[in-house]
Amino acid sequence: MENDAKTVTIRKLRQEEEIEARDIVVSAFYGQIVTLRAAVCFVLAVFSGLRHILEPLIFCLYVILGLLMTIFHAVTNSVLISVVLTAAWSLPTAWGLIYCSFYGLYVRSRRRELDHLYSYYNGKAGSKFWVAVCGEKIVGTVALDRVSDTVAELKWMSVLPEYRRRGVGTRLMKRFEGFCRSERVRKIRLHTSRIQPEALRLYQKWGFVWTNTTSLAAMHGHYLLQKLI
Repeated sequence: MENDAKTVTIRKLRQEEEIEARDIVVSAFYGQIVTLRAAVCFVLAVFSGLRHILEPLIFCLYVILGLLMTIFHAVTNSVLISVVLTAAWSLPTAWGLIYCSFYGLYVRSRRRELDHLYSYYNGKAGSKFWVAVCGEKIVGTVALDRVSDTVAELKWMSVLPEYRRRGVGTRLMKRFEGFCRSERVRKIRLHTSRIQPEALRLYQKWGFVWTNTTSLAAMHGHYLLQKLI
């Protein structure tokens, strides 16, 4: 099978494709967020100091690890063994919290949008949803959510793993920016998080820069990036 970006067509999402597109979006974000690397980053954030303690997930992990250490100490009567056992449990506990957050807070909170991608983006003035198609198969997605006359938000950028690093994402981004310029959009913004380092590097490669985040976004480990065009 040819995975070259030249064989890929970028076009608007069709109504009969919205379930396939949703599955690609959810699986792509699951692959970025609910990973061992994300769990390691999460645990490192916990033990890097108290500056992150008010973030909801990190606060929960502090509480759970504190309870585990108390239980282990009650059973073993050894501080050292309690610390070792608690550290051993930190990664699976962190992974479980990230999993619950992904489906409980992220996917379910956007269920209406994700289940109706075609009607959501076709029914909102100035918004679009594009797919990258190879043959009859959707291999990538990107959405434009119009915020104002001059500001657009980039959402649901995803490419199937076997089509990555072949220019598919770049072509989706060019289509996105080309539409923005034709519509006189001057600023593109997007949200990402500390546990999506690969996505962050890619957006920075495309010219996005960090901006100041709100205290609420910072509490959840989310960052706002933007690009002027």
